[in-house]
Parts: sequence; C-alpha cells; structure tokens
Amino acid sequence: MQPKINIRNKRARFEYELLDQFNAGIVLGGTEIKSIRLGKANITESFCEFNERGELFIVNMQVEEYSHGSHYNHKPKALRKLLLQKKRVIQVI
Repeated sequence: MQPKINIRNKRARFEYELLDQFNAGIVLGGTEIKSIRLGKANITESFCEFNERGELFIVNMQVEEYSHGSHYNHKPKALRKLLLQKKRVIQVI
C-alpha cells in the first residue's frame, strides 16, 4: 500500500489565523498523480472557491509536469476539484 501524501501550505499558518482545518481529496488524472508522488506539488499561491453547483475547487495549485510524460502531459495550473463530505461542504458554506 502506498503511503499517504500530504500537501501543506506552511506559510498560511504564519500569514493567517486558521479557524478550521479540513482534509480533502483531489480529483487527479494521468501524470498529475506521478508528479505529486514525487513531491512536485505546491499550494503556496492557491485558494479555494465554490462554483455555481456548490462544488469546491482549488485554484492556482502548481503541479509540475511529469518529466517522463509525453505531449499528453497535464496543465501545471489547472483547476482541480476537491472532494469533501457533504456535511463538511455545508459547514464551509
């Protein structure tokens, strides 16, 4: 079994007062998974926002392109959907 991968924004603790903390999954595809396993993800400049359907997305998350990928590599700063339990989404809203 693969070890769990945590992506943290350490700078946020120093610049902001965090009132709540949530664990969320991210919808990934293709080479994004391999890049994140190699530790090539950065959420320092990221933020979350809801769309009109009430789904939560992370904006400006940097996932570097996979070095062994082909021309079908992912976009480094694509919009990525976050997976939260429905009661947590309601809590955030």
